[in-house]
Amino acid sequence: MLNRQILVVEDEDFLRSLIANYLESAGFDVATAANAIEAALVIKQVDPDALVLDIDLGGDLTGIDIAQRFKPHEKGVGLVFLTSISDDRFVDGDISKDFPRASYLNKKMLQDPSTLVAALEAVLTDEGASKFRHDRRPDRPLGHLTKMQIQVLQLLAAGKTNKQISEIRSTSLEATEAMIARIMKALELDSGVEQNSRVLAARKYLQTINFPLDSGMPK
Repeated sequence: MLNRQILVVEDEDFLRSLIANYLESAGFDVATAANAIEAALVIKQVDPDALVLDIDLGGDLTGIDIAQRFKPHEKGVGLVFLTSISDDRFVDGDISKDFPRASYLNKKMLQDPSTLVAALEAVLTDEGASKFRHDRRPDRPLGHLTKMQIQVLQLLAAGKTNKQISEIRSTSLEATEAMIARIMKALELDSGVEQNSRVLAARKYLQTINFPLDSGMPK
């Protein structure tokens, strides 16, 4: 009897090997790819039963791009997003809408690797995948912020001034300042020390999207 074939797409070499070895020990046949281009080639070669996709693959194309182009659910292929990004408010796409039968596991919240196997079993049988949705958990990083607050936080992290944010969002400067004050309160930062609080808020956002802070972001 042939084992079920899994494709793991992960750009970090060590982690990709670790995931592949673990899934092989759990009884799966595993192929791997480091990016979207490799993934497209491997998919044609092995015809996988399920995909395990990181979202941030270090290039222009993401794991969401792979899923959108391959359309796994239309082909009866299971889908598990395994990522450090807490939910799809931080990326282009709507995972809940576009991939309603996918599982979504946050690497930072994955305390037991057997959860990955359980998530794969759920998507392979198309039963119970909703139990494995870290992107819906209220305790996920920045999960208490609204989508609008996330959008403003993204602009803060990009170094935009309050005036620039107001222009981008077509709101008044006063409304923008009030929104930023609410964000700082939600993040439990002292909005009275504006420059420092903006840096700390930006760092929280960049940590959530797994941005390498040692590449130049002030501490």
